[in-house]
Amino acid sequence: MLKWPSDYSDNSTRSDCGKRPDGEEPLTRRVVDRQHRKRGRRLRLFCALHSDPAAAQQLIAAVESIESLPDHRLTPLHQIHMTLLFIGDVDASDLDEVSESVLRAASAVEPLQWRVEGIGTLPGRGAARTVAALGPSSRGLEELHRRLSQRLARSRKNRPFLPHMTLARFTPARSGFQLDREFAGPLLRFDTLDLVLSRLLPSGAEHQRILEAPLGVS
Repeated sequence: MLKWPSDYSDNSTRSDCGKRPDGEEPLTRRVVDRQHRKRGRRLRLFCALHSDPAAAQQLIAAVESIESLPDHRLTPLHQIHMTLLFIGDVDASDLDEVSESVLRAASAVEPLQWRVEGIGTLPGRGAARTVAALGPSSRGLEELHRRLSQRLARSRKNRPFLPHMTLARFTPARSGFQLDREFAGPLLRFDTLDLVLSRLLPSGAEHQRILEAPLGVS
């Protein structure tokens, strides 16, 4: 079974329903609009590999089969993804440059495969916030993550890339609950890398794919 570092936290695209990202003010439509005005023309972006619909349904069914799972919110099928790099807020005027970097990184890596081998809670220490599909990394995934990080990462922290797909979020986070089980999941195949726009709304995060970059195509 895969073992995750105890300090690992799945917070790259976190958007707890009903709270601002800083947790200080209830997240209402008015607050969201005010945040956008403060940001000006800034876009919250990340790079991801998306599951195909059949595999997404299989993964969600596995979560639904877990008995006595605390209150949680399932990830919408079309949003199930593996984050390769969370970019953060970017000026809209820089979108073309970001898109070009994503295209160049994707073109240097051939199409990828990833096998789901387990389902577990994240982070590994403290209150559990998410249930995620887990699987091993690979040379291709590591290379794609490295190329994206070189071009787009805001921080140069030497943190290992840990592949996973968030399947559910606890509402609220659950202290004392941990899940770590083997699961013979699907083999996922990825032909494109997506650049995704994330909007934080009262109901949670809304994702919009704004670029599909073919893998291995120059």
